Amino acid sequence: MLTVFALFLLLGNQVALAQDRTVTGKVVSAEDNTGLPGVTVQIKGTNRGTTTNGEGVYTLSNVPDNATLVFSFIGLTTQEVAVGNRSTVDVNLSSDTKALEEVVVVGYGTQRRKDVTGSVVQVSAKDFNPGINPNPLQAIQGKVAGLVITRPSGDPNQNPTVRLRGYTSLAGGSDPLYVVDGMIGVPINTIAPEDIESMDVLKDASAAAIYGSRAANGVIIVTTKRGKSGRTVVNFNNYVGMETISNRLDLLDGPSYRDAVTAIKGSTNLSDKQRFPDGNYDTDWVKEITRTAYTNNHDLAVSGGSQGFSYRGSLNYINQQGTVKNTGFNRLTGRINLDQKALDNRLNIAYNLSVQSRESKLADWGIIGRAVTFLPTLPVRNADGSYYEIPGSFDLFNPVAMLENQNFDQSNRQIIGGMNVRYEVLDGLTLGVNGQYRNENNTTSRFRARNIKAYAGEVRGAERYLNTTNDRLLELTANYTRGFGENNSNFTVLGGYSYQQVDYDGFGAYNSQFLTNAISYNNLGLGAGSLTSPRSDYASSYRNQLKLASFFGRATVNLGDKYNVTATLRRDGSSKLGANNKWGLFPSLAAGWTLTNESFFPKGNVLNFLKLRAGWGQTGNTEGISPYQSLQLYGPRGTYYNGSIGDFLPGYGITQNANPDLKWEVVEQTNVGLDFQLFNSRLTGTLEVYNKLTRDMLYNYTVPADGVRYFTDRITANVGSMRNQGIELSLGGDVIAKENFVWTARIVGSLNRNEIVSLKNDQFDSGIVRFNAFGGRGLSDVFASIVQPGSPLGTFNNVPTFAGFSSDGKVLLVSGSGDQPVTDVSKADAAVRFAAGNPLNQGNPQPFLTGAFINSFRFGNFDLNFQIRGVFGNKILNNLRSNLMIPGSILETNMLRDVTTLPKEYSTNVLSTYWLESGSFARLDNWQIGYNVPLTPGKYITNARIYAGGNNLFVLTGYKGVDPELEVRGNLSDNGRGRAPESIGMDAGGIYPKTRSFQLGVNLTF
Repeated sequence: MLTVFALFLLLGNQVALAQDRTVTGKVVSAEDNTGLPGVTVQIKGTNRGTTTNGEGVYTLSNVPDNATLVFSFIGLTTQEVAVGNRSTVDVNLSSDTKALEEVVVVGYGTQRRKDVTGSVVQVSAKDFNPGINPNPLQAIQGKVAGLVITRPSGDPNQNPTVRLRGYTSLAGGSDPLYVVDGMIGVPINTIAPEDIESMDVLKDASAAAIYGSRAANGVIIVTTKRGKSGRTVVNFNNYVGMETISNRLDLLDGPSYRDAVTAIKGSTNLSDKQRFPDGNYDTDWVKEITRTAYTNNHDLAVSGGSQGFSYRGSLNYINQQGTVKNTGFNRLTGRINLDQKALDNRLNIAYNLSVQSRESKLADWGIIGRAVTFLPTLPVRNADGSYYEIPGSFDLFNPVAMLENQNFDQSNRQIIGGMNVRYEVLDGLTLGVNGQYRNENNTTSRFRARNIKAYAGEVRGAERYLNTTNDRLLELTANYTRGFGENNSNFTVLGGYSYQQVDYDGFGAYNSQFLTNAISYNNLGLGAGSLTSPRSDYASSYRNQLKLASFFGRATVNLGDKYNVTATLRRDGSSKLGANNKWGLFPSLAAGWTLTNESFFPKGNVLNFLKLRAGWGQTGNTEGISPYQSLQLYGPRGTYYNGSIGDFLPGYGITQNANPDLKWEVVEQTNVGLDFQLFNSRLTGTLEVYNKLTRDMLYNYTVPADGVRYFTDRITANVGSMRNQGIELSLGGDVIAKENFVWTARIVGSLNRNEIVSLKNDQFDSGIVRFNAFGGRGLSDVFASIVQPGSPLGTFNNVPTFAGFSSDGKVLLVSGSGDQPVTDVSKADAAVRFAAGNPLNQGNPQPFLTGAFINSFRFGNFDLNFQIRGVFGNKILNNLRSNLMIPGSILETNMLRDVTTLPKEYSTNVLSTYWLESGSFARLDNWQIGYNVPLTPGKYITNARIYAGGNNLFVLTGYKGVDPELEVRGNLSDNGRGRAPESIGMDAGGIYPKTRSFQLGVNLTF
């Protein structure tokens, strides 16, 4: 006790002896010596401080002699100054250029951000979206202007759709190229987001042209985390999540269905004991096939190393259930990255190895559709335990019976291994070798029991398919960098060769009529179908190969931190293409001018950095077509009678026309960008304008099968063109920055205008291409869209204008030639206008504007992040609602509650603008609140954070469907071999319901 008292007295004396004083001073800009208002001046180690006034002057009282003052301001370099015995302390603060010195990945190398001339955006791991995001694309959704990532359903096995600066192709594909640690073409869904250090998006042609013929849709470069020299660090991250259906159709329940039938058809129909059995059942069929789904995610990583060797190994396991029963997946991913330095650090070797195993239970979306339409007045089972069905009905099938009598499984195994060797043979000259190998095996298995009504006629009762991919990549590079002159001038020259070979191999088989369901799909030979119903396709197999060879180069010159010029050239050869066009050349040129570094540019605190960029380039695309599509192929075609055996045998003939002129689609893009920093770098932003033209567009054309030049009626050729033009903006920074409270916000937005320019030339003509099929009872060959030059892809130009209902319940349409409404679709305005060459424009399924509002808050040890994302200006044709709003068909399927608002006599679905709705929405995509647990410096745990969060908390929209965010692929059907694009802006039903998720998690560092 005496010791404590003595220490107290001693400390008290020390405090008393310290002389407090009042310190004044002025804080000025190092660039122009002007006073800086709002600079925080704080006594280090305390909460005491002040801020400078409008002239940059401050006064701070009761400052101890041994104090250190901390001067800080957003965008300026923080300074610490010891007071000593001074009463006046003046400080010069210079701009913090750290953000400009950040390194971004540009393909086969890196650049300082301030030297970049193309459109490149980097999203680092710390900026990833929170929430349940097993796919890395979900982690960057809304983060990059112009990069539209759409998750159209709640199916955990469905990959998001990605479109960068609009649709660029029909048959060629519109998905970006993924490069993971130097391996080109890695499926992005096989990467655990916890392993990713950063994702760099190369948006324009000048940035992406280094990847040549595969970069037309942009490039996303994924860099995984690697070890660092120092002590061993162990990271453990774990979360559990819960998902529920976020929104449901407002269907009739049992009592309201009976009431609706009575009101529309009359009470006598309630005597139908098949549809209204005794017991007054009220079955929620959607609830019967769905559940609350749970997710468990565990991630463990160990990293460390020395100056010459570093390592990082990780193991990630995730088990995600789907809200539809018997759906979901579990994935185990292991990764190890090693880095070795030798020969005075001139030799650098990077090793990477990743292994993934994924087991999935896939969704049959037809079951979801049946749950919507099956009548709520029916029980799940009969009294004897069998499933309740309505014999003779072609529309009504028991969804529970379907769910419980099928297995739909998929197994995926993937291994990726590689080594990247770089050796600096001379100062500035580095030679590199990059070798990568990827093996992927995918097995899909399905069984449907024929003893239930829905599967009674199923030919493919049990089926299995095995697909194998072997991908080999070898790249050789030489890179020379040298500085010259003054003011950080330098140039870099890169040259390289790349060779990639991809082998695809697979087989499949199916059978039916099994004696028991117990074997499922595990012994196809036990089925009697192959004996009782002989066919030639019970077994199938394939094998094909793709080879790509490339020579590429890039030259970069940076002059005095003012001027930057980058030129690239890539020559690619592909085995996919015709004999006359195996090789293609893809150039680009870009330049940058940092105006704020010019002597004539006025210096001030408002505009601190301004750089003008302009670029042009050409990239190619063939990703959507298969190998050998340029060749004349032979295969089964018809049958012939063989008299020696007295039976018909399969015949063989030409099944594909040759096209020796088949070549790459070419995307030519011009981009102008402006990078800026405002208010002492407190706000940073980028404004981009682009013009993107796809020419020699791949498409499947109809030709006359004359037996001379063409032997089938289809050929893949390069004819059409498509254009995208747009503006992108990214603006953000620290709105508030105090010691204990920081609010950072960013707005990301893009405008894009898509247009089909042409689909014909002197040799080929697409003719009339109809798509966006409008389906329903009694409907066939009804389409809402026709591909039309001069209009965006998917424009609803074949939809008649709704004019009301007639007295007998028929749909009235605006006439194309008179004042009186018509009921005949062929005489309505849409058909007449199209025939006259002046089609209607009833709406565009592509949005005019996409954007996001990203926020991050930090208050003491708490942090909060959330993102609001919006899509505006698009139309949706609500085909699902149209089929659930037909009073005349109420005895055939369940309906929406609003069905009673339409005329009772309305019994046939008709395509019209009545079903067109606005697809605009704003969604709270994700949110997370965390707490960093204060830890006493100790031996083991160095950091601990607990958090709660979720996804899709709410949606603001006027759309009457389940969710306005729909599938937007737009590629050609039948894996690129069809002629009609996949639907855009169509809500056609059977969609896996969107979910709302909540999660709890913990991050620990040891």
